Amino acid sequence: MAGRQSMNRGWSGLVALVVLLGVFVGLGATAGKLYWNRVEARGEQLARTELVELAKAEIPKVLGYEYKTVEGSLTETFPMFTGDYRREFEARAINDIIPQARERQLVNQVDVTGVGVQDAKRTAGSVLVFISRTITSGKSKEPLHEGSRLRVDFRKVDSKWLISNIVPI
Repeated sequence: MAGRQSMNRGWSGLVALVVLLGVFVGLGATAGKLYWNRVEARGEQLARTELVELAKAEIPKVLGYEYKTVEGSLTETFPMFTGDYRREFEARAINDIIPQARERQLVNQVDVTGVGVQDAKRTAGSVLVFISRTITSGKSKEPLHEGSRLRVDFRKVDSKWLISNIVPI
């Protein structure tokens, strides 16, 4: 009987140790999850602020041009894009935008009138950009004024925000 009590104490101690370890693991997991949620929330808030400012600064550069310098000004914007979108935009610029701008002597001035965040995560986000454009053609000299809305998607690549898509809405 004494051996049995000793064995029960051994099992009780082992069970208590396992329960205690389980509690520590549970507390650690909970603390880790709370920490990660805090990191995500801070990252999202920082992304919201950064993406608004980036859209205000970059969209006029990406969409605005003057026919005399269109090739140079668009080429300067290529590093603002992710790889896939860069190839797409570069092809559109070379095949459509640059030839049309030179042929029609276009000047395209773009002003960002407003930006709103649609979605923001630590490594990706989308903003809604309101722009006003003034397009002047060398042939007509009468400027065309128009407003547009764009959804601009960003992705963080090597700690730098890059444009991954621009879609008119």
